[in-house]
Amino acid sequence: MAVIVVVLVSCVLLPLAAGLSSVVELYVLEELPPGSYVGNVAIDADVYDRYSLKVAATLRFRILFQSLPSAASSSGVNSDAAVEPLFSVEELTGDVRTVLRIDREKYCHRAGRCVARVDVVVQPTAFFEIVRARVHILDINDNAPVFPVPVLDFALPESRNANKATSPSAGFLVPEADDPDSPAFGVQRYVVVAVRAEEDEEMTSASVPFDVNYRHGELRLLPTQVLDREKVSR
Repeated sequence: MAVIVVVLVSCVLLPLAAGLSSVVELYVLEELPPGSYVGNVAIDADVYDRYSLKVAATLRFRILFQSLPSAASSSGVNSDAAVEPLFSVEELTGDVRTVLRIDREKYCHRAGRCVARVDVVVQPTAFFEIVRARVHILDINDNAPVFPVPVLDFALPESRNANKATSPSAGFLVPEADDPDSPAFGVQRYVVVAVRAEEDEEMTSASVPFDVNYRHGELRLLPTQVLDREKVSR
């Protein structure tokens, strides 16, 4: 006699990514005053489009998690929770606003990308989902380049041969200026400007016997001609 064994397999359908249904991109300038509008997670995630007007009116929004802005993660998903909240969400509308004035350079020094993570829960439970917002903090040019020291003293023999093309290591190594802004607003180039302390005579760029060479991460001040000390100082 043949025996037939029937095995019942139960399948449990889990919510996608533990209830994570949408990822939206939001953008806000740094240094805006508290309460500045960032975006609306309900609209950007098409939450209202999935329900009737009656159901949509019952939906509520709250922040489940938010991270500090970071330049480290290419996906913008930072797992470090913010000790002090930077963003808030309006419970009835899903509007995201700033809580504090955000200094981008505090979190993303000289970085081209600066992103914070904000997870927003949609309630009640019957319509539960999580909308993840990646909030891009946009840079403004609010910092000036600063050299580590205000004055550098160098000594150069007047007869020194000036040939920066064949002697790229010649001249004087100068520390770079620091600008905490993003590369778009950071230091673009260096220019030599001469200042006469003793005279009011203005020097043109053509009369300045030095130039700068910046390559391979090194900034050098180079003579552009053989210097004649007696010609400039008598």
